[in-house]
Amino acid sequence: MKLNKIFAVALAALAMTSCDDNKAEDYPSFLGGVNSASGVTVSLPATFSANENEMPFMVPVTVTGETNGKVVVTVQTKELTALPAGTEPAKVVEHYNVTSYTVNVPAGETTGYIEVMPVWVTGEINDDRVFEMSIIKAEGASVANASCQVTIVNIDDPYTSMCGSWTLSGLDRNGNTVSYKLNVKSVDPSSDDYGHVLYGFGVFGESDYLLPLTEFTYDEEAGTGTVEIGYGEMMTDGLAFNYGLEAPAFPVCLYRSASGLTMSHQAICTFDSTYSTVTIPGDANIVGGLFYTTTMGFSGYTIGELSNLTLTR
Repeated sequence: MKLNKIFAVALAALAMTSCDDNKAEDYPSFLGGVNSASGVTVSLPATFSANENEMPFMVPVTVTGETNGKVVVTVQTKELTALPAGTEPAKVVEHYNVTSYTVNVPAGETTGYIEVMPVWVTGEINDDRVFEMSIIKAEGASVANASCQVTIVNIDDPYTSMCGSWTLSGLDRNGNTVSYKLNVKSVDPSSDDYGHVLYGFGVFGESDYLLPLTEFTYDEEAGTGTVEIGYGEMMTDGLAFNYGLEAPAFPVCLYRSASGLTMSHQAICTFDSTYSTVTIPGDANIVGGLFYTTTMGFSGYTIGELSNLTLTR
């Protein structure tokens, strides 16, 4: 996240969300009475697929015919043994969870959805995973097609293979050897930066601080890749803090040159197909410079500094 994109993010209020265990089947009067009109059917698609990083994905339940009340559909899932070539069985809890097995489709509506939360282990390259979803009960309709083969598509590749636990070591501003456990994550799959930017959370020993890694590339034929230290990038995922300064501030990744701190530096790091070591140029360093949310100007304060960098699994 470049400095010129930060202002709106740094000032955004954190949205509080709540969740509970309420389920559609616990409220039989929800959306009124059940359809009594004839000629109404419900169906699952014969097949459905979604990427493992779609959280959640929605399996459609189609209602055909004119309804005068809601249609209530209950499904179940089953682990398969006979699978398409190149796939493996999807196991409930281990590979996916269903938010609610019952869906209420209101009168006049033609589609409801079963919400599925895939369990995505980033960087774990596996076969596509398949399970069966079937309608076991339909109130207010007859069942036209009861069974759907659902495929959770593997999306992992060299980019997501960089995700996981790493150790960042180096010398702090006093010349002491320090190391930090980084949890490297991809950016949100809906972001334009997906596939190009990685966030290493845990730099300077704080879980909210991150090492930005940008310009990700990988040569499949050579089995080698590059990534750059994100100078000029924000070192939190959109968060600003009260450091006791004149205004809230956020850290930005800076480079200490012979003439002072700057955002204008390039450090191209390399790695190979083992994804076990990122080789960082010897002259690279990182400084967390604090910038005010009010002016976007450098405060003159820093939260940490590292040089002589190594990044290993």
